[in-house]
Amino acid sequence: MEQPHTQSLSPEAYRHATTPCHYGTPGRFDGHAVITGPCGDTMEFWLLVENSKIAEARFVTDGCGSSLACGSITTCLATGRSLAEAMAIGQEDVLKALDGLPDEWAHCALLASNTLRAACQDYFERHPHDQDEGARARRAT
Repeated sequence: MEQPHTQSLSPEAYRHATTPCHYGTPGRFDGHAVITGPCGDTMEFWLLVENSKIAEARFVTDGCGSSLACGSITTCLATGRSLAEAMAIGQEDVLKALDGLPDEWAHCALLASNTLRAACQDYFERHPHDQDEGARARRAT
């Protein structure tokens, strides 16, 4: 069912809100995070890492169409990147990739980028042998 505010989204944001990419829980993962934003929406990310790159990023959210769009585009931006590159993806990157969002929903982009960053940090905690890359990634953000 289309949510009322999706009419005000850019075509790219609308596409990700109505048919999100990488949505759902994975069979296995190397990094995971759950964050509830100040609006009450919860975003959850899982990362599968191979050869120091994100082979798969997946997400779920209980939020609105903007949360779906932001989670979807963030997983697209992260897939294939190193963990350090993924940790550097911020709110503005998400907004730009979606061709913007109305100001009242821009916080969804921050929630998605923060959840991605937390999933990367969780990866480094679970895989201490990658601590050098984790230290570089944290310094870069």
